[in-house]
Amino acid sequence: MVTINFHGVRGSHPVSDRLMVGYGGNTSCVEIVKTNKKGIKIPLIIDAGSGLIKLGYAMAEKLYAGTYSKTFTVLFTHLHPDHTEGFNFFAPNFFPFCTIYILGMETLRKSVGAILKGKMFPPTFPIEYKDLKSTRKHGVLHDGQKFYITQNGSPSNQSINPVFEIQVMQAYSPSHPQQGALYYTIRDPDDGTSIACIWDIESHIGGDVRVIKFTEGAAVMIHDTQYTSQEYASITNPVQGFGHSTYEMAIENAKRAGVHYLIPFHYNPRHNDALLDSIKEQYTGNLDPILFLMSYEGLSVTLKSGIITAIETNLLGFSK
Repeated sequence: MVTINFHGVRGSHPVSDRLMVGYGGNTSCVEIVKTNKKGIKIPLIIDAGSGLIKLGYAMAEKLYAGTYSKTFTVLFTHLHPDHTEGFNFFAPNFFPFCTIYILGMETLRKSVGAILKGKMFPPTFPIEYKDLKSTRKHGVLHDGQKFYITQNGSPSNQSINPVFEIQVMQAYSPSHPQQGALYYTIRDPDDGTSIACIWDIESHIGGDVRVIKFTEGAAVMIHDTQYTSQEYASITNPVQGFGHSTYEMAIENAKRAGVHYLIPFHYNPRHNDALLDSIKEQYTGNLDPILFLMSYEGLSVTLKSGIITAIETNLLGFSK
């Protein structure tokens, strides 16, 4: 059994607007949690957008209480600011008992560790990366790579009794501008439940065949839906080539991959609650057998054997 917690669901930049509190204004941060054989929860974090800040405060209490693993992994899809801006303020960075594995792509010959260090150089930040109290270990991920998260929360190439099995796919422009992005399928080896993380992607009308093959049979697909089809086709405000998908593109990929549940993600920062509600109403019930469940800050989805068994609103997030 695994739980997906959404802590930031916006793309491009955070928003603070009373018309957007229902879905939330923080940028990309998803946490997948599973309890290990000792009863300790192992968090696997994907992206460090501004949503990571609130997650860090909540993790602090759990780390001190001993209910969360003090060793855990953060995966990066890529290194744009909306996926890294929360890292500087992530509370576990300041705990000497935490070991954080930081994994992502190499961009312009710079690893994810080098990028994060650069974000904290004076005079743009008051604390340097080297002064953080946690132990941080960096690694570079590559297209086609498979690795595992162990019972203590660390990554490993060995498939000995793992908590998670992770497969990596790297896509390049036009899927996302310039250096591309990494996509992940995260599998629970105990019951076979698979979660596909596919955001910051400009898919194709008719589907992206690499994504479809990569995510085939996943229980859940969390997919980029930054644009409506009208926005994508706009002549006055062109967005084609910006590296993001429409809802129709996400639906096509999910359907062709045989995914059970599609969860839209990486919302346009200009899309308010009313618009997102109308999009939800437009598609809900018309996508059999896909459940069109809109992500929002605080959404918590629990899966067992590929079936959603609980949908809750975490107290960290906004009520919806």
